[in-house]
Amino acid sequence: MLKPRTDRNADKINVKLQLALAHIGLNEAPLAKTSLREIYAIDPDYRLDSQQFPPKVMALADEAKAEQGEARCQGVRADSKKALDSGNAVAASNLIQSMKSKCTGLDVMEPELADLFYKSGVDAYKAGQFSDALEKFRSALKLAPKHELAAQYYELTQGKLQVNADRVLLDWRKNLETHDLRQAATRYVQMKSAKDAPSPQILEQMRTEYRSALGSLIDLWNRSCATGDAATMESIPQQIPEHLPEPSLGDDLMAQMKPCAKKGCMTITTQLALARLKLQINPTLTPALQDLAKRAPVTVHVKSRIDEIGNVTVTETQGGSAMLNEAIRTAVEKWKFAPIMDDRGPRCADVDIPVVIKP
Repeated sequence: MLKPRTDRNADKINVKLQLALAHIGLNEAPLAKTSLREIYAIDPDYRLDSQQFPPKVMALADEAKAEQGEARCQGVRADSKKALDSGNAVAASNLIQSMKSKCTGLDVMEPELADLFYKSGVDAYKAGQFSDALEKFRSALKLAPKHELAAQYYELTQGKLQVNADRVLLDWRKNLETHDLRQAATRYVQMKSAKDAPSPQILEQMRTEYRSALGSLIDLWNRSCATGDAATMESIPQQIPEHLPEPSLGDDLMAQMKPCAKKGCMTITTQLALARLKLQINPTLTPALQDLAKRAPVTVHVKSRIDEIGNVTVTETQGGSAMLNEAIRTAVEKWKFAPIMDDRGPRCADVDIPVVIKP
């Protein structure tokens, strides 16, 4: 009943021990040893208490343990040799390293195992799988430190990985230089999950540089919001991912990107506008317009919008001829104003500026 149960090993051992003791009582040493060997097949480290059992039982148990241990070692040696012959270096290495301290004869297989790791490393190197190749050469050198070819390939592979890491980092930095943080984040995740991923030091350097670039863009967003620089604000969301693929890239920085409510334009008086006038350009009048101006003063009402940084856009001109209005429009759109401010910062402003053309 217990044979198929894998969760009742303690009970199995107890039953086999009772059988062994019964066989010893009947002076059936071979059968007793068989039951004891079955115990050590279940648990190689099982120990009998010498305070509970007489020397005869302890001696027979030691013999059974030694025989079972040797049987296990024979199986390990056979399985290790089979793994080596089939080219399975990892399986052979796991068997040899886990049982070498308990079984004799396994260490003699290590030179062959080192050669197998070296050959599989060369195959990985030729396939461009440099991280895998480096690990295999490292395993070969651990088994055979004087393996010259493995040592040479190990150094060569390290150089290849460094060159690749430098190229990857250079390509990635181009995304930062062009402020394409969306592509930079995507490339970072792709590189991190790749089989030949950059070293942890390179990845940490990339995260640091990305956070620096992201922080600069978010600072620019907040400043542009404060100054009302709409053009800059429109460009920034196109550069930043909506959701960062990894929190460490800057979720905490993204939280500092303040929502920016658009401010409407305020209406101001002519006096306030002219008080902030920094640069005034007079209209260029043709001889015909000059003759017209000599006859009588002409007032042209120039309806204008002054943006957040003081530039002017003329929305309408009224009062003069088409030619005169166009000349005045051209001149006024070159005027510069100090930014119009309120308690929320710079604002765009609408104003009607009367321009008088006198004789």
